[in-house]
Parts: sequence; structure tokens; C-alpha cells
Amino acid sequence: MLFAVPVFCIDAANSRVATDRPLRFLSEAAALVNRGQAASYVATLREFVCAVDVDGTDDDWSVSALEHMTARVDELGGWWVTRKSGGGAGRWHLIAVLRTQPAREAFRETVDTVRLHWGATPQQIDWRRTLRPLSAPHRRTGEVELPSSVEWAKNDFPSWASVMPVGRRRVLMERETAATPWQRPLREIPLGEFWDRLRNPGADYYQDRSRSELLSTARLVVAGYDAESAWRVVADARHRGFSRSRQRGRSWWVKFCWNAAVEFVDSRRGSRTERSPVDRWKRVTGPLLAGVRKFFWPGWTVATRHSRERVLAAVGDRMARQGLGNCPMPQRDLENDTGQSRNTIAAALAQLTKDGVLVKTKTYDQSQGTKSSNEYSVNLLVLDFSAESTEPPCSHTLGAPGRSWFSLATTLALTPGPHPTPRLYHLSGYTPTPTPTRSQLANVETGLRTLVRLRVLRRRGTDRWELTAQAPRETVRARQRKQRTAARIERERRSFKAGWQARRTELNRRWEEQRERALARRAAQDQSRCEAWWKSLSEEERRARRVEWRVRFAAMPPALRAARVEVLAERRFLAARGVAA
Repeated sequence: MLFAVPVFCIDAANSRVATDRPLRFLSEAAALVNRGQAASYVATLREFVCAVDVDGTDDDWSVSALEHMTARVDELGGWWVTRKSGGGAGRWHLIAVLRTQPAREAFRETVDTVRLHWGATPQQIDWRRTLRPLSAPHRRTGEVELPSSVEWAKNDFPSWASVMPVGRRRVLMERETAATPWQRPLREIPLGEFWDRLRNPGADYYQDRSRSELLSTARLVVAGYDAESAWRVVADARHRGFSRSRQRGRSWWVKFCWNAAVEFVDSRRGSRTERSPVDRWKRVTGPLLAGVRKFFWPGWTVATRHSRERVLAAVGDRMARQGLGNCPMPQRDLENDTGQSRNTIAAALAQLTKDGVLVKTKTYDQSQGTKSSNEYSVNLLVLDFSAESTEPPCSHTLGAPGRSWFSLATTLALTPGPHPTPRLYHLSGYTPTPTPTRSQLANVETGLRTLVRLRVLRRRGTDRWELTAQAPRETVRARQRKQRTAARIERERRSFKAGWQARRTELNRRWEEQRERALARRAAQDQSRCEAWWKSLSEEERRARRVEWRVRFAAMPPALRAARVEVLAERRFLAARGVAA
């Protein structure tokens, strides 16, 4: 997210490593480093990224300069991270992400001001457009641990930065050249629907085998497979869902399945907050709802179809903004979006996971508190792309009363009208009966009146309805209901965070106590061992060692003498505590 091509490799002496051809992807440079053919690589920063290389005389000087520059980034509303660049104290890299060109220019003026006031040279505070994505110390001293702030920086990375123009080169669809997907953590696909469909494909597979194998390949891309590991899955004779690819060979599969799947999945990678609701509906939400209606509605009860569909619409819209794979899905966010209860949302997510619509890729980690949640991926085989030509009906976040209005609007979006009321009754998932009774139609009519008040629906003729294609008009009561829900969720989150922090503080206190007791016991054992060793010496050896240590102690500077006395006093104090324990 920070770096792009051009990229080249360097050796441990910081010299450029020759390659047989120019490197087109950062992953190619990283592969050379992993194979030991290079020590690191240098990449170009993306347009919205700025970097400053600080080579100060000492750490205090450099940290003070960094504090001024990072404070300026915060003022400009940017994101930043720092890391040690290696080579000794005072050497740092500052990487900042700023959204607009004026903000980047203002930050560069600040860097020039800091350089002037600190009396530094351009080499000591250097504005950079190229940088090593990897930290430098490993070039000579082996691997180093990542800074503790990297995980926080990744989670806090601004969503808008993922969709800014980066000038990526187009992947060439050569005969046997497999495209390199965006690097994702490799996650095991759970046993269940996906593997069952590969081993025993259904009738829908034989209707369009190329499309089914393309979507199965895309599921492997989302799970973090590379071309080689994905081809091993395809080549497995037990997976009859890839029979056409095995029959036509690896080159055909790479060109028409793998490369197309990589382009499809990577085009939907990252945040899509700046895309319009229409685009999010056509790319993800509409095909997802249409596929679920086609494959799973017959197995659901009428009472659960509409609530699950609204939850699924919120899930699909969230994935359209944040990515189809490993998308965090906090239940309170879904509650804020849909206005439904947490129990309803939890039951809907559990059923969608059980049916194979969603795949849970990560479980909530209690040790991370509010920074963790369950993560889900969408099963791409469920998507019905015939819905890409439809328009979104209305937002699922509207605070309108009732549970059927969103399903009615979705019905009119997926099957454009106008439709009479009985037809809407059947298409919206109510129990099919030849002649619906008046009481059965009452819920539909309530939903229709809600959509009319929202300005989403209009009557065409005597008893036919169609969408207005206008933006919905939310009522005052609905907005108040949403505001109350958002305020309650915010209170719950603050309460949860405070309780979690109190528990973490208590656990940390207990750990510190246990650590001190362990150190005291170890000090007591060390003291006992030293005393036993001293008693084992003869009187002459003891006298010689006392004289030798008196001479050494007298030759020490006063500061070292005081430090040595303090260390010995602390050691004896811990030893006494350990004996007492």
C-alpha cells in the first residue's frame, strides 16, 4: 500500500544487484531476497506517500526532530509510522501518508524548516521518493524483529489511500505467465461446501463449467494461494470441479482462469468508500442477494428470510467497501447499519456461515479487545452476476419500521416492475399459496406504504408498483431512531473498552507480581550457588580473590563504583525476598 514500481534489488554493500530483466512487481524483488540472491530492495513511494530519512548524531537529536514532523502530519490529518533504519543510534525513517497535494507540500515545508532550525545537512534530514520497504539492519546482522507499532499502523491505515491512483502496470496475459496477486495471508479454506462442490459438482457446474472454474479459482486467490499451490488443487484428480482445466492444461487455466480471477479479486481489494452505492450494489451486494435468493431461500423459513437478507445486504456493502476476503465484521457495526438486534444479527451470520454463503476466516481475539473482531470472506460461487445490470433499490441503513420493506425494494430492483401486490407477495419470499389471504397481504402492504413514505416506490396504475429511482427521504422519526441506536452502541463500546482495559490492567499487575517472585527465586538460587562455590575455595584462594577485587574496585570511576554497589544491593535484596518466599 506504500510502495510501487520501479523497484530494484541491492546487496549487503548497498550496491545494485543485476537481474536478467527489469522487475515488474515488488513480489519479484521480495522473492529474490527470500532466495538469498539479494539483501534488500528499493522501491518507489506511491504518489500520496512521503518519506524522510533522519541520520542524526544521536537518538535524542533525531527523536526530537521526528516529534516535530509527526506532530505536523497529525495536524494535516495524515497517517504516519516510524522505524529504525539501522546503522547506529539516531538513524530513523518516517513514512507519512497525506491525502492532498497541498498537504504534502505543507509537510515538505515543515521538513525544510526542521532541517534549517536543527542546523542539519540535506543528508541528515533527507526528503525521499525511494526507500527500502524492508528495514536495513538485516543487510549485515541477520533478521530483526518488526517494530511493535507495525500492527497498529496497519489497522489504522486510512481507507482512502487504497483507492487513490497509483499507476499500476497492467498484467500481461501471456501464454504461460501467471499473474501475481496482491499478497494476502495464506488461510486454510475450512472443510465443507467449497471442497464438496469441487469433489461432487452439481448441475449448475455443467451448465457453465468455465464460469464455475473461474469462480472456484477466485476463491483460492482470496484464500491467499499463489499460482503453484492453486494449480496443485486444480491438478488433483479428486476435484472434478476442475475437470475442464485439467483437460485443457495449465496454460489454458493460467490464461482464462487464474489471471482473470486475480484481476477480478484484486480489482475489489481494499477500501471502496469513495465508490458510489450504485457501484457497490452492482459489484457485490446485488449479485450476492440475487444468488442467495436463488440457492438458499427455499431452505429458509419466511420469518428469517427478510431479516437475514437485510443483514446480508449490510455485509455485502461492507465487503464492497473493504474487500471480499478477510473482512472484519463487528456485530455492533451491523446493528448500527440495519437497526436489528444483536441476537438477530448473530443468528443470521451463523446461518449464512453454515450454509456456505460466508466463510469465517478469523475468530475474535479477546486479548486484542476492541481492535479485533470476527472476519469473513464471501463464497464467490454464490454470486449471481446477472444482477450487475440492476440498480440499487435503497439503502439498508434507513431507520424505517418493519422488516419487509427492504425485501420488497430488493425484489423490485432484481425483477423490475411494475408488479401487482400478489406478484410482489410471491417474489418477496412469503409462503406461496395460490390465493394469498388479506391478512397475509397486510405485511406486504405495510412495507409498500413505508417505501412510499421513503419516496422509493410509486404506484403505477390501479395496483402496480415500481421503483422511482430517486434518493430515499428519511423521516425525522427514523433519523431519531438511528441516532438513539448509535448513541447506545457508543455507550456500550465505551463500557466494554473500560471493562476490558480494567481486566488487562489486573492481568498485567498479576503478571508483574509473578515475574518479581520468579526473579526473587532465581536470585536466591544464584546467591545460594555463589555461597556454595565460595565455601568450596581454600582460604588462600579467597584471600587472593579479595585482594584482586579490591584493586579492580579502586580502579573504577566513581560512577561505575556506585552502579556496582547498587547492583549488588539489589541482588542481595531479591535473594532475601526469594528465601523468604
